[in-house]
Amino acid sequence: MTGRPGGRRPVVGTAAARTLDRVATLVAAGVPPARAWALVGGLPQDDAPAWRDVVAVLRVAERTGAPSAGTLRALAAALRRTSASDRAVRVALAGPTASARVVLALPVLGLALGSTWGVGAVQVLVSSPVGWTCSVVAVVLVGTARAWSARLIRAASPDGRVPGVLLDAWAVAVSGGGSWADGGAAVRAAFDDLEQAPAEHEQLRDVLTLAQRAGVPAAALLRAAAEDVRDDAAAAGLAAAERLAVRLVLPLGVCVLPAFVLVGVVPVVLGVLSSTVVGVR
Repeated sequence: MTGRPGGRRPVVGTAAARTLDRVATLVAAGVPPARAWALVGGLPQDDAPAWRDVVAVLRVAERTGAPSAGTLRALAAALRRTSASDRAVRVALAGPTASARVVLALPVLGLALGSTWGVGAVQVLVSSPVGWTCSVVAVVLVGTARAWSARLIRAASPDGRVPGVLLDAWAVAVSGGGSWADGGAAVRAAFDDLEQAPAEHEQLRDVLTLAQRAGVPAAALLRAAAEDVRDDAAAAGLAAAERLAVRLVLPLGVCVLPAFVLVGVVPVVLGVLSSTVVGVR
């Protein structure tokens, strides 16, 4: 399966798919798999989630004797589709992410505006207990808003995995000519340290049950189910990106606006009151 040179940079997405397609073409032309990998530079030493999925499926193919060229082409197609979906989600996330960064700068803008009004707002912040309290609370609020926004963005961002890869691996396992029990053992061994979504396990059980009852090969059904999982994941990712724009309003209302008031409004009011009292005296 492998011919792994050291010192290569990680390859992901379409570049990884291109590598798999090249190896598949060489293998289909009769080049032994190890030689094919060596000719394209070896299997990249990459810790990216997508490559861990790819390597796991290749291990299943190696253990079960599944056709190498078909496995590689199927993986390349899955990587391309996943990469395209992830790019679409990241594009959809760009707007809300940029808005969050602008919103987080509002307290600094408030401080700058307060300093231009010439009523001692900055002096209030740096030389009075009330100002110190406002500054500390504002910093805590902005820090909370930053962490909160980052968590929301992270939750809506693609995790880098290949959706449906467990079904892909089973499709490879059952196409190797062995029993389902041996194929299942190969999949479990390859994916032992990789967490899989519960929905994929449910799909897997449904497809295997249907194939067993109908007495038909399960590989095609499993590949179709894997594509369905990728479609669902793409739709869910775009929906999460759209919801993010609404959810980011929460850090704004709960944390950023109060911080803006504390450093941009309260010091101005206190400065005006202080100058008024001094003027009366």
